[in-house]
Amino acid sequence: MEDVDMVMASLENALASTGGFCVGRSYVVGHQRLSGLGYCFSASLPPLLATAASEAIAIIDEEPDRVQKVTKMSIEGQKKLENVLKGSKFVLQGCPESPMKHIYYDGNDEEKNLDKLVDTVFNDSHLLLTRARYLDKDEMFKVRPSIRVMFQYDLTDAEIDRAVEAIGSAARQM
Repeated sequence: MEDVDMVMASLENALASTGGFCVGRSYVVGHQRLSGLGYCFSASLPPLLATAASEAIAIIDEEPDRVQKVTKMSIEGQKKLENVLKGSKFVLQGCPESPMKHIYYDGNDEEKNLDKLVDTVFNDSHLLLTRARYLDKDEMFKVRPSIRVMFQYDLTDAEIDRAVEAIGSAARQM
């Protein structure tokens, strides 16, 4: 803590919730306690999200192998997706261990081509992909358009392979 003023962590991506924590030296904590009181209570975590985050932590405590399975699934899934997208104008980005990946289009008309990929996968394979959407007018820095892909615990290898092949096939068609 001598080299860092503040340490923060969030529950948003890790547990599909909101909130987190912030710690630091006594003067930082004192400032937060005195100046942040109104913020803490006006923007406190809703009970439903607090319960969801608490339940997620309990599940991870009871079944720690779930985390390892999703991590392994994410690493293998990223390799598979990168392989099927080779030679197309679509690229995959994401930390290998993270279950969330983004598919970007390298070329003109990014949004149009991402929408076309979503439509092609749905029409040909009856699989639904999710476009990451943002309020561009409200963003200080515009976020690059993408398709969001998530790996989750309950997916089977066959389901992942089917989805990967559907995405690859649609990408090669374009």
